[in-house]
Amino acid sequence: MSRNPAKDTSLPKGKLTNLRYLFSYLRPYKRSVYGATLALIVTSSGVLGIGRALQYLVDEGIAKGNPELLGNGYVILLGVVVLLAVATYSRYLLVSWVGERVVADIRRDVFNKVISMDTTYFETTRTGDILSRITTDTTLLQTVVGSSVSIFLRNTLLFTGGVTMLA
Repeated sequence: MSRNPAKDTSLPKGKLTNLRYLFSYLRPYKRSVYGATLALIVTSSGVLGIGRALQYLVDEGIAKGNPELLGNGYVILLGVVVLLAVATYSRYLLVSWVGERVVADIRRDVFNKVISMDTTYFETTRTGDILSRITTDTTLLQTVVGSSVSIFLRNTLLFTGGVTMLA
């Protein structure tokens, strides 16, 4: 009797630990993941740096009435904004590219698995259900790998950095 993978409940639903299997798909793209992580750190630092640059601009330039320090504050603020823009672009590009590649690899492996299954599976399961499930699940994974993780990590770094700066 063949096993129906669509009804397999060996993995508990809704657990983040189920995503650990994605790491094997991320492994071939280690360099891009490291680049995206570096860009993520730079963008978080850049956002926090804007606050520091504004503090310098107000405290040293405007409050003291020193036009030279005021000019330096604007240059520092401009530098931070340019760095933030470049790092944000890099992070988005790398995270999107890795997400697309990982989902393409997962789709390839799922397709190969479905093609190699016994014909009795296709007699009991409708083809439309299989295609719908593959499309929906891989699109969800693309969202998770492509952006949700990056946004979560960025917000975590911003929160940690913000609390540190306040302390």
